[in-house]
Amino acid sequence: MLKKILENYDAIIELPVLWGEMDAAQHVNNAIYLRYSEAGRIAYFKTMNFEVNVAASGEASIGPILAEINCRYKMPLTFPDTISIATRVDITSVDEYSFWTEQIVVSHKYERVAAEIRAKLVSYNYSTLQKTPIPAFFRDKIIKKNS
Repeated sequence: MLKKILENYDAIIELPVLWGEMDAAQHVNNAIYLRYSEAGRIAYFKTMNFEVNVAASGEASIGPILAEINCRYKMPLTFPDTISIATRVDITSVDEYSFWTEQIVVSHKYERVAAEIRAKLVSYNYSTLQKTPIPAFFRDKIIKKNS
């Protein structure tokens, strides 16, 4: 069942649900889902070689920066559990400077989607602190993965 849920995503990571992530209501705090989302996006960008690196000179590269995020909670997560965070880019959203990622957080215990997350990312030059066009190599990889 998990394999079927995750099959259309480009990057998938697994994380344990930790006891300390739960709140007074005995379920994972809503803010933690955003951390899960971040971990999934970072893993995706690493596979695509689109991550912020600092050169020996101390100059940062071009990479993604979060502009907007939306999370739809589908079911509560609790300890103990293991989750998969699956990430892909919505190919129809890619423009000169930005794109949207689509993610799901899946409970292994219940084999269900616990959250659906959409995030808008902007290509950003960390040296000039300004948006910059999406690098051609990244755009080409997105298109290749989705064709």
